[in-house]
Amino acid sequence: MRRCQRLRRDAEDDGDRQLCRIDLSEASLRLAAEALEGLPCPVELRCCDFAPAMAKWSEPVDVIWIGMSLHHLPTAAKARLMRNAHRALGGMGLFVIWEPALFEGEDRAAWLARFSLLRDKWSAVSDEEFASMERHMLLADFPETSQTWLRLGRDAGFSHTEDIYLMPNRMGRVFRYWN
Repeated sequence: MRRCQRLRRDAEDDGDRQLCRIDLSEASLRLAAEALEGLPCPVELRCCDFAPAMAKWSEPVDVIWIGMSLHHLPTAAKARLMRNAHRALGGMGLFVIWEPALFEGEDRAAWLARFSLLRDKWSAVSDEEFASMERHMLLADFPETSQTWLRLGRDAGFSHTEDIYLMPNRMGRVFRYWN
C-alpha cells in the first residue's frame, strides 16, 4: 500500500502521470484495480505477456518495474527485454527489477536446493503448496548471478547498474539501471 500512496503523491504533483500495469493474471489485475482505485491519474491494466508488450512499446516511460517475472525467460530473451526497456525509457528514467539471483559460482541446481532448505521458513504454506512452488521453480525459474544481471543491464545500454537489495532469505535481489 505504501507504493500506491507514493504514486498518489507523485500524481498530485504532476498531472501528466499515468500508470500502466501488465500482468498475465486477471486475478492480479483485479487486485491492482482495487489497490489503485482513487489514484488521481489514469490507470491502465493490460492482461498480456510483458515481454511481447515491452517489445512493441512506443509510449514514453519514466519508470519500468518488473518483479519476479524476468527470470522466467532464457538469458538471451532477458537481454532483449532489457534492451527494449532501455529503448522505452528513451535514455532517461529508471528500470528496476526484483528477481531471483544465484550466488557467484552457484548453478541453478544448487539454487533450487538452497530454496528447498528454506522449507521451515515458509510455515504459512502447506507442504503441498511448498511442493507446488518447487515444481514451478524447477520448470520455469532461470535465475542469474548478480554480476550477470548487472552485465545484462550494461549490455542493454544502461550506463549505471546497481544491486540495491538482497532479500533476507538471500534468494533474490533488487537491481536498478539508469543513464
